[in-house]
Amino acid sequence: MAKLFKAEGNIEATWTALSAEWATTRAARLKTNESFEPLADFSKPQVPTGWVTDGDGMTHGWVDDATPLIALEGEAVVTRLLPRGYHTHALSSRLPGALRMPLQHLVPHQFVSLELAGGEFGGYLQMDENSILHEGVGVLNQVQPMWRSFGDTAMKGGVTKVTIDFVTSSLNPNFPARVGIVPGLASSDLGYDKRSWLSITGIVAHDAAGTPQDTLDSFASLYGGPAPKTLDEVDGRITAWFSAAVQRWCAGQSQPGDRQVIDWLLTHKFLPNQAKVDRPLAALMAEYRRVEQQIEFPRAVNSMDERETAKSGLYLNLRGNFDALGEQVPPDFLQMFAGRNTVAQSTGSGRMELAESLLHPEHPLTSRVYVNRVWQWVFGTGLVTTPDDFGRLGDMPSHPELLDWLARDFMRQGWSTKQLVRQLVLSESFKQSDVVSEAARQRDPANRLLHHYPTRRMEAEAIRDAMLAVSGRLDDKLYGRSINPLRPTEDAAKRLFSGPLDGDGRRSLYLTMSIMAPPKFLMTFDLPDVRLPSGRRNVTNVPTQALLLLNDPLAVSLARHWAAGLIKTPHASPEERLESMFVTAFGRSPTDSEKVKWTALLQSVVTLPDVMADEAAWAQLAHTIFNSQEFIYYR
Repeated sequence: MAKLFKAEGNIEATWTALSAEWATTRAARLKTNESFEPLADFSKPQVPTGWVTDGDGMTHGWVDDATPLIALEGEAVVTRLLPRGYHTHALSSRLPGALRMPLQHLVPHQFVSLELAGGEFGGYLQMDENSILHEGVGVLNQVQPMWRSFGDTAMKGGVTKVTIDFVTSSLNPNFPARVGIVPGLASSDLGYDKRSWLSITGIVAHDAAGTPQDTLDSFASLYGGPAPKTLDEVDGRITAWFSAAVQRWCAGQSQPGDRQVIDWLLTHKFLPNQAKVDRPLAALMAEYRRVEQQIEFPRAVNSMDERETAKSGLYLNLRGNFDALGEQVPPDFLQMFAGRNTVAQSTGSGRMELAESLLHPEHPLTSRVYVNRVWQWVFGTGLVTTPDDFGRLGDMPSHPELLDWLARDFMRQGWSTKQLVRQLVLSESFKQSDVVSEAARQRDPANRLLHHYPTRRMEAEAIRDAMLAVSGRLDDKLYGRSINPLRPTEDAAKRLFSGPLDGDGRRSLYLTMSIMAPPKFLMTFDLPDVRLPSGRRNVTNVPTQALLLLNDPLAVSLARHWAAGLIKTPHASPEERLESMFVTAFGRSPTDSEKVKWTALLQSVVTLPDVMADEAAWAQLAHTIFNSQEFIYYR
């Protein structure tokens, strides 16, 4: 600035001209901003009526103007000063946060503009008709807040049903989106562990296009008073301007515009911003960073929320035609349940009242359905063979009194699944053998009266998990990220990537289930269509299942892994090792005839003089066990 005044020659005139230009520009911008209706200036931690916040980043994210953002690495103490508003990273960028807008037509005026900043894929998602997979995903990559406008969108049929969520990546239900939708996101990036952050520092509504303008508050104290006449006076005025802003900030009395001044001083290193090793500040910084590193990255699950607009209902699409709208249908019970209807009186969406009614002691349908499902899991077939249909078109229960008693007792036991399973597996019915008498076969061929324990094939996931378990490859730890299944071809555009052959030993529960490419091994053994609910699985017995167990790389690999473990385990004889394999795979010892047959099989595949060290031969036996009926069937 000193160079500017020296070049101009007339210091006082130049200063006066700059001051007048600032005043004129500021007045014009203040006038322009009068056309915007503030919905929130965040002078206190409060969002506009009807807007919803989520996540700890928003819960703990409101700050007053010029709050320091602590640096997470390096020698600097402060990264920058935050403007007044919500910042999900104010405490830690590991905390998630979201601000969810009401339906567009409920927000006043044609446009709503927000002053936003964000990074690491924090941004916004437009949702039409509650569709969370709309590809209107936008990401923010700017440190300083800037205004962004969102205009009302007219949907088909003349109905506006559009909402916009402003979210960090973990709370964005469509992140990572399809390849090419989100700029800067690599096709192989699964979206995990992002230090995603979002800043929201203003919300206005307006009818004309445009956004609020910066009113240049930071220069107010600079241009107040008479114009300086010499360069020394210019330097003194600027020095006083800087010093006053810093002093007010230190005293907790910052004025509008002080934050920008101090931020400029920090950026240009005119202020000390390092913690000396022997000072208390260094210890505080180290402790802050240590605690911050211990915060887990967020995990999110899609769910419902309770908004004031939730009870407005949806329009009936006549004959399924999106453009043919019928009456608006509010949430409510079916007419047959009208006697205990509390949804219509609910102050929210009614979901809570619906859930409470389903768990009411005088409404046993929920417990009957669940008890029947657990019975089916234990015995293979439910007391009602149509678990998805307890209505007129469903099957009658084989033991109606038993089903009623179990349903009531289940509620008395506090809805404890563990207690229910304990009851069933300790019952005489569960303890029966699978031996079937001819008389029983004639009288009850479908075993609906449970005269024996039914033999049935294990579910697809159980077969895979059993192979992992007996081979010693199973990783039984709980929780963690999903694992991609092995895929012969990958499709990066659809984010279909291939994982390790054995899924790192994780249980099938942790395999990624994609509707476009479910795990092939599980599909062969009748994994249900992942797009549809299925109360009972189909059970087939087809040649492809036998061929899969014979030739699939997973079966071959796990058989070799099992054999490698057997070779390292000392056994006195082949018979002793064979018995160990039977106990591991079948939970029993082999019979004398089985010992003879399996020993003969072992001798037929031996390739080394020392049979106990012949890993290939023992792998053949392990593979044969995988292919036995007893291994994949409950008995």
